[in-house]
Amino acid sequence: MTTTQLKNKTRKEFKLNEMNDQTYLLRRKVIDVIYMLKKHINLPRIEVRIISAIESTNIIGYAYLNKNIVHIKQEYCNMDNTILTYLVSHEIIHAVTGFMHNEKCYLMRSNMIAYNKISNEKTIEVFKSYFKK
Repeated sequence: MTTTQLKNKTRKEFKLNEMNDQTYLLRRKVIDVIYMLKKHINLPRIEVRIISAIESTNIIGYAYLNKNIVHIKQEYCNMDNTILTYLVSHEIIHAVTGFMHNEKCYLMRSNMIAYNKISNEKTIEVFKSYFKK
């Protein structure tokens, strides 16, 4: 499947949000985080889609590996900026580098266990380490 087809294809438990004023605002929040991250790392264009769950799931976002596409669950777009930065950074690492989950890594574990321990500084520090050659 091509990248163009994938950006609008969701996992079975999700649907794309209709593009309206509310969705644009949520998408803008994610894009703002991406622009902030671009100040630290030269990133390619990232396709962002906002999704809603149609089945019960603990997934809060996902990315297509090495395809520069991220899908973020709408409820998480309104989270505290440090949590949104963490989530978007995590998904960008999947989308751009293709790295899988690593339970020993602060940023790349499969779930966000300790919201209260998240800081933008630490997130950015770990994020940058995935792009060093």
